[in-house]
Amino acid sequence: MSFPSLENALNKVSNRYLLVVLSAKRARQINRGAPARVESKQKKPTSVALEEISQAKVEYRVKEEGETKA
Repeated sequence: MSFPSLENALNKVSNRYLLVVLSAKRARQINRGAPARVESKQKKPTSVALEEISQAKVEYRVKEEGETKA
């Protein structure tokens, strides 16, 4: 069984903690019914999310200090 490469996913984000948060949020979206953005052999939402991140199919933005939720 092949697993999504964490090294490839880490190359797409600035640090491993951001990767954990981003993949968890995307996996939650997939689990709630959001369509996957990549064709994947993986069944688990977390694995699909990591694969999407490693293929740069997930966009994210880090809030600036002092920025509030709109």
